[in-house]
Amino acid sequence: MEANVSDELVTASDATLVDAITHADPLILRGLLYQLTGDETLTSMPVENVVFGYSRQDRLANADDVELVRAKTIAWLKDLRDSGARRVSIGPMDRLPRSLELIAGTSIPERELPMWIEETGLDPLARGLTWKTQPTPEQLESSFVVVIGAGISGINAAVHLKSAGIPFVVVEKNAGVGGTWFENRYPGIRVDSPSRGYLHLFGLEYPQPFAFCPGEENVRYMDWVVEKYDLADHLLFNTEVSSMTWDEQGKTWEVEALSPDGPRRWTSNAVISCVGFLSRPKIAHIEGIETFKGVVTHTAQWPSGLDLTGKRVGIVGSGASGYQTTPVIAKIAAHTSLFQRTPSWCYATPGYVDPLPDATVWVDLHVPFYVNFARFRMGRMYGPDLTLPSMMMDPDFDDPLARSAANKAMREGCIAFIEEKLGHRPDLMNKMVPIAPPMTSRPIRVDPEDNVYTALLRDDVSLISDPIERVTPDGIIVGGVEHPLDVIVLATGFRANDFLWPMEVRGRDGVQPEELWAKDGPRAYIGSMMPRFPNLFMAYGPNTNNFGGLQVIDLLELEIRFALQCIAGLVEHGRRSVEVTEDAYWQYNHELDEVESHMIYKDPRVSNYYQNEHGRSCVNGPIDIRRMWNWLRDPAGPPQTEIDAGLEPWFGGDLVIS
Repeated sequence: MEANVSDELVTASDATLVDAITHADPLILRGLLYQLTGDETLTSMPVENVVFGYSRQDRLANADDVELVRAKTIAWLKDLRDSGARRVSIGPMDRLPRSLELIAGTSIPERELPMWIEETGLDPLARGLTWKTQPTPEQLESSFVVVIGAGISGINAAVHLKSAGIPFVVVEKNAGVGGTWFENRYPGIRVDSPSRGYLHLFGLEYPQPFAFCPGEENVRYMDWVVEKYDLADHLLFNTEVSSMTWDEQGKTWEVEALSPDGPRRWTSNAVISCVGFLSRPKIAHIEGIETFKGVVTHTAQWPSGLDLTGKRVGIVGSGASGYQTTPVIAKIAAHTSLFQRTPSWCYATPGYVDPLPDATVWVDLHVPFYVNFARFRMGRMYGPDLTLPSMMMDPDFDDPLARSAANKAMREGCIAFIEEKLGHRPDLMNKMVPIAPPMTSRPIRVDPEDNVYTALLRDDVSLISDPIERVTPDGIIVGGVEHPLDVIVLATGFRANDFLWPMEVRGRDGVQPEELWAKDGPRAYIGSMMPRFPNLFMAYGPNTNNFGGLQVIDLLELEIRFALQCIAGLVEHGRRSVEVTEDAYWQYNHELDEVESHMIYKDPRVSNYYQNEHGRSCVNGPIDIRRMWNWLRDPAGPPQTEIDAGLEPWFGGDLVIS
């Protein structure tokens, strides 16, 4: 395996190389350099584990080791530059497991290695489709796929469908790609996942300019994917799917949509729903809001050109969008009022809003294989061994404020941060400490110096924590007092539990998902399939908001690969439909419920979209990503030798083909 040596590296000065490597992660450099050189002196450096936001990360413990790694890397880059070579080898692949362990700080079990090597993106299409038997052109033409949604999952499906030669169309209700990032344009919107982990494996070369990118940068990345992989001809914008109906005789889906040119209709062999659960805003009904004389907007429906300069702005809601937008709006509004029902836990993350130094971006672009090893480092940092303990209850832990030792440590860190910012204002601090433990609601990353806490200290910002009584033409009344406003911002979240809504979906014999889900809300088999809905796959389906390790995008990539392999498997087996049995559907969901019963977000002191009206989560995916990876990896291949939780997620097992 080789990589290009860029022109920028060939012409780089010594000073450029030194500056760049000073901005690189020494732990990544250690593993990368060992892979490239086999230098054994890199293997005996101690590592320590430290807090980073609501997670933890490893780093080299000794400053001398940091300097040694940097010096060795600079020397290697100089030699490469001076050699005139335009290609560089990654070194022996049998060395790779040891190289990754030097970044991980611990050994990697052999059975996990394929997943972790995949996570490097050294094979950028590793989560795509590899045909076991090359199909004929006629077979490909009879495998037409409709993809619904052009967000992070939809463009992922498009890249791999095109690579596999399968005909498809991506139907998107908006005017461009991006999904929730296209729609949400409120001031301060920003991803809370590290941006290196918010790229597809095939997109690691994209130069992320922030550690945590603002919303418009995520859209820019997806536009880049469309251009790089020449997807434009497959995208249909401003077109919203209204219904899908299964034709049992034809073994096809009849998909209907509305476009600016009128109704559209497709007959497809399979449908992949890439409709995200954060796609339909939840509009809070507040008495009298229709009488308000000013502007009312939801954060997911931000009007173009809305100028808040000198305005009196009321923000209703204290989740991620409310806390992100408050400090930004406060800088320009005449007065900002935050109407908060329940406070959220905030996690100080250094560099959260800052652009990356140019030298850091240079490393990503021009140090061979660096982004691949950085992706692995990010994966390990958010791997199940580090993240799950902070999200699960310890039944033997007795504390009124926390659910485990790790959860208590997390709470103490959050409290210390609140005290640092608001300790001199007990009136504010008492209102900003949640009752429920951390991780019972969406964790909110904030910049240590520019955040909702610092905004609340401004003279022109008010925190109102009593219930809203009603809206008047001129403001919001709380406790009998009217707060005069020009703009009301509804930061009230999404209809997160309404999967596939508002599409009308009818499977075999006209059955609808709502009938299957009547008992206790939306469910799916390993996040993807439902009985009596053949050839229908979901990428961001029920219980795929990944809590099981790695990033959300990793699980979505696995779900897409599963769908593509099922579609290809039908071609290879000469069959036309695949669906999960009802027994297998419930077998998986019983396992999911058992795992979820130990999750901290089940704490009864909290009420949010993490739990539906039946007391379970339709959204979160609590199962260890290593198990999900194994279940999703090859449905059309040979049966696996080891059975986990009684599941057999392959053709002839849980999946029936006809």
